[in-house]
Amino acid sequence: MATEIDFLRDQNQRLNETLRRYQMENFFKYSTVQKGVFKGDGDDTLENSAADQSFLVPLITEYDKHLEELNGQLKYYQKQMGEMKLQFENVTKENERSELSRQKLHTQELLSQLEMANEKVVENEKLILEHQEKSNRLQRRLSEAEQRAASASQQLSVMTVQRRRAASMMNLENV
Repeated sequence: MATEIDFLRDQNQRLNETLRRYQMENFFKYSTVQKGVFKGDGDDTLENSAADQSFLVPLITEYDKHLEELNGQLKYYQKQMGEMKLQFENVTKENERSELSRQKLHTQELLSQLEMANEKVVENEKLILEHQEKSNRLQRRLSEAEQRAASASQQLSVMTVQRRRAASMMNLENV
């Protein structure tokens, strides 16, 4: 409401300025009654209203011109607003496409990294299997070596016992 009052005050001030300018430019054309009203000498209210009405026509004409200018500006601004809306929508769509492209590229990078990680996992699993096989083979060899060592140790023990017996028997025979 306050802005409307300010707008109307501004319009009134502009129109009064235009009227004064018009009156000053056309002062010589006025009748003596109008000049008296303009100077403030008129005593008769009937004369004042007649003079006021003669001032009213250029004032209304100027007001209409001003309204036409404002309507022209309004149409221009509405057109500009429509163009800006279209530009905004285009920029928004382009940003969305750009964002989708960026997300797609990021997703592709992640998928590529995931594939490389999966390949490394498969490669590591193969290496683990190979190492387990080697470990199993080495374990079997160790078990076989332990069995041979145990067998050799038994044979050595048996041979040691046999030598001691043989040595004891030789000592007994020599005695």
